[in-house]
Amino acid sequence: MFGGRGSALDSGEESSGLRLDSSYLASLRDEAKRRRVWFRVLSWLDRRLVDLAIRVVDRPRSMVLIMALAKVVVKIKKALMSPLKWLMDRVGRPLAKKISMIALRWGYRGAVEWAEDEGFIKYLTVIDMNSVPGFRLSDALSAGWSGGGSA
Repeated sequence: MFGGRGSALDSGEESSGLRLDSSYLASLRDEAKRRRVWFRVLSWLDRRLVDLAIRVVDRPRSMVLIMALAKVVVKIKKALMSPLKWLMDRVGRPLAKKISMIALRWGYRGAVEWAEDEGFIKYLTVIDMNSVPGFRLSDALSAGWSGGGSA
């Protein structure tokens, strides 16, 4: 409401990179409504909190309000996340880390980068999604298969 919008803090962006100014909250609310997660994911109280913050406060300063809004924003962001992205975080990333560690034990130093390679993580996720249950790579790796053996 008051003051210019010159610095990152003035635009509602905290050091963590999370924006909580009214324009960001309004665009997030509109997207959540468009993608039908506004009523499905948020309680009545959460919806009212965001609506009031948009109407009354340009940029919240109260830590209590910031924390409450941040929790609601996280709920919305999780609901807006694509199923593939969600599976990449839950399935592909742990698989990539495990495979990377196996390759490191075998002596391949370049495998360190595999654990954070988005393309490799997406590949493992899609392969795992399309596998028959019981033969999934995630099942084999979580059962304790380490790829080791006698050489």
